[in-house]
Amino acid sequence: MSAQPACITPSAVLPAASAVVHVSIRAALWFAGVILPLLALTVALFFLLVVGFDLPPGMIIPVLSIAAVPLANALLLRALGNARPHVSRRLGHLHGFATGVSILLTLLLLPHTAAGVAGLRYFGGGLLLLAPLLALVAALAMRRLLAAHAPLPAIWPGVLLALAMVAVPELPQALTQAGVHLATRDAPATRANGIRLLRAAGSQEILLRLCDTGNDRLASLTDLVMVSSAASSAADAREAFYRLTGKRFDDMPDAMREAAD
Repeated sequence: MSAQPACITPSAVLPAASAVVHVSIRAALWFAGVILPLLALTVALFFLLVVGFDLPPGMIIPVLSIAAVPLANALLLRALGNARPHVSRRLGHLHGFATGVSILLTLLLLPHTAAGVAGLRYFGGGLLLLAPLLALVAALAMRRLLAAHAPLPAIWPGVLLALAMVAVPELPQALTQAGVHLATRDAPATRANGIRLLRAAGSQEILLRLCDTGNDRLASLTDLVMVSSAASSAADAREAFYRLTGKRFDDMPDAMREAAD
């Protein structure tokens, strides 16, 4: 007698995702993708509260966008722990959006990555500067693990939405901040690159504001990142302004200087 053929189901072929992912990997994903970015955002907002910054209405969308990173990663990890993982289209787009925000923050903090690595020896304090990069790595790892068990919506719509909502408005501020940072370095070639960047893509209005207040006024996500890491001072901006224009900020007409306020 021949044995009856077993009924093969997808669940019998593929083990549950929660059984495949080792507990240590899940713990690492929770730490890098959820706990660390949430801690970094909390520390940044607490720092602003202690220093006395007011959070302007224009900062609400960037802050909520950053908060979407640990939220989306937590929801994806929860789906990964199910016996039969399922990711809705809405969650897929939310996670794509959060991934786009992580990419943006990683690029904004790229000049401070070395400082973050060096800061690991100080009780791991440098992890806060590395939080966007680690959250991005964790997000991509989660998607790779889930892809073997459940179809995932395309990541690009969410990423493009994040770039449109957060990155595009940040470009003038970010490029001007980067130009100031480079134009005040010690290496002549780096300073020359900073001047070229300011001349090609910098905003004179933002540069004048930085000359007046540095990062003492919170106006954008770039300001939040810079204040939380290594802020550009008014002295740095004035030095960059002099190298760019050959004029001292203090010698500018009062009307132009008031435009920075």
